[in-house]
Amino acid sequence: MIKRLLIANRGEISFRIQKTCKSMNIETVAVYSDVDKHAIHVKNADQSICIGGAESSESYLNIKSIISAAITSKSDAIHPGYGFLSENANFADEVIKNNINFIGPDPSSIRAMALKSTARKMMADAGVPVVPGFSTEGNSKEDILKRSKEIGFPIIIKASAGGGGKGMKIARSEKELFLGIDSAKREAKSSFGNSKLIVEKYLENARHVEVQILGDMEGNIQVLSDRDCSTQRRYQKIIEESPAPGIDKEIRNEMAIQAIKVAKKVSYLGAGTVEFLLYKNKFYFIEMNTRLQVEHPVTELIYGIDLVEWQIRIANGENIKIDSCNKGHAIEARIYAENPELDFLPSPGKISNLTIPKSKNLRIDFGYSEGGDVPPYYDPMLGKIIALGRNREQAINFLSNVLKETKIAGIDTNIDFVRRIIEHQSFKKLLLGTDFIKNNSKDLFPSTVEKNLLLGISLCLFMIKRSEAKKILLTPWDTKDNWRHFGANVEKFIIESEKIQYNFECFTLNKGKYSFRILEPNPTKLVNISIFNNDGGREFKIRYNKKIFKIFLAKGEENSLSIIYKGYNLSINILDKFSSNYKVEMTSGSLDTPVPGKVAKVYVKSNQKVRSGDVLAVIEAMKMEHSIISPFDGTVKEISVREGEQVDEGYTIAEIEKSS
Repeated sequence: MIKRLLIANRGEISFRIQKTCKSMNIETVAVYSDVDKHAIHVKNADQSICIGGAESSESYLNIKSIISAAITSKSDAIHPGYGFLSENANFADEVIKNNINFIGPDPSSIRAMALKSTARKMMADAGVPVVPGFSTEGNSKEDILKRSKEIGFPIIIKASAGGGGKGMKIARSEKELFLGIDSAKREAKSSFGNSKLIVEKYLENARHVEVQILGDMEGNIQVLSDRDCSTQRRYQKIIEESPAPGIDKEIRNEMAIQAIKVAKKVSYLGAGTVEFLLYKNKFYFIEMNTRLQVEHPVTELIYGIDLVEWQIRIANGENIKIDSCNKGHAIEARIYAENPELDFLPSPGKISNLTIPKSKNLRIDFGYSEGGDVPPYYDPMLGKIIALGRNREQAINFLSNVLKETKIAGIDTNIDFVRRIIEHQSFKKLLLGTDFIKNNSKDLFPSTVEKNLLLGISLCLFMIKRSEAKKILLTPWDTKDNWRHFGANVEKFIIESEKIQYNFECFTLNKGKYSFRILEPNPTKLVNISIFNNDGGREFKIRYNKKIFKIFLAKGEENSLSIIYKGYNLSINILDKFSSNYKVEMTSGSLDTPVPGKVAKVYVKSNQKVRSGDVLAVIEAMKMEHSIISPFDGTVKEISVREGEQVDEGYTIAEIEKSS
């Protein structure tokens, strides 16, 4: 029997596994990198052991260090969680070789499904429908291009050994094909320690539907409903729900049958997921995840079970005994440290405020707490918020209300973005698909009008906090800045928000009334608002256009301020006051990295001519790649970085001069 369990992972999933272990009276051992020393999963464990440096290759992908930690702590078992080494057969082999129980399938099952190329062939031979595709391994560039053309663009490039959206690129042309292959190889190597790739036909706006299975030592396979995971960004899931809504009963049953066939083919043991693409009333096998899925809570909620507990019970030799009757509908939103407005740019940093309302039909799985640091080295997921309802409509309403009241400050998050998704009429009407975000982008991102309003409100709140600090009254008679008799106090500010600069003009009236307008880059009309704060706290009421709404002040410092509105986190930095030298468009100068990370690739040299849109360099941050793009035709005067170098946010990548 398992008495002490080491969790070979970090963050949310490590913390979640610990909860189950405590309920089963199993001691837990946490492992951590040197930057995770104060992480919540470390503090909550019975024991904790440092296994290396910040880079995943030095710690969470370091098999030798993890095995050593398990032996040192005298652990009976190792749970790999998801990501990192969870689908690494060599790791499972080493665990078993050291007489430690591996909480997962037999290494042979992992090996059979670990490489998508191998799995595709096996399933095709077994009669399971697969998406047309091939492995790039051993093929020349000419062969890859030829076979891609035979399949037909667009195609999708995937990490053969990976999952979770890492190492996935869509190519619609020959140029994009080889840039995508290079990028996918680097991401795959960084995330999974394996750079092998496959190429498949890209099925536009298909639904991504998966089937949860459990297998025991007697060969029994049980299906625990299905999940829809179609809503994705960067080919990574952000909204998941169970059961998958709006699917024909016959197709649902057939997918379950095929999932059982897949599991039996590899003699599957424990929790696993068989994933399909549903396209024009036909479904295709794409992969089997031989591990616990990120989205497993939606299945747990509708069945009233604990899948981690069942993983452990199966590892202890128990057979599956689960009532197949489900209990309503569950929906999950993944909360990421990222800015959807800036192409989902990761946002590492310190969490200054974290407030999530609690409710009976709500589950919160988070790997961070208030005051915690989100490092730039790992996946940007902070955690998940999951709601259970009698039906889909009720579950969506529960989740939407919670997201509106959730406050996370200090970093950017996608909270408002996922709320907009689940509130969208197309989502409610089941117009689902992997291109949902692209197809509805105009509705999902804040309108220019809304953003401008929030920017102006932020600036007015900054003026209030500044005045409070100076202990002066907010009237024209009591301020010393640019006031005019029987008129309003007028101030001009240059602010920066989400990498964009604005020139604002603000008017302080009396009794909490303000007016503002944007002068540059795109002039706006004058906006009039009233601000109320009766309790002296951080929540303010704003009256605008005969309507009243609430703004939460997340952070107010000398030259910066952050607000939260319905989960949307907006920050401003005050750059210069009363300045007349305002310019938004860059004509020449430096290109800086937008996020701290590692220089994965440099494509240009000094004195090289470039065209607008050319990729100059690639920065890897939070396991995703971000291209530094030339904003115009010009000449690279200097490259300031080397491949493999770690850089901070704002570090100069290159000096570039615009062509005359």
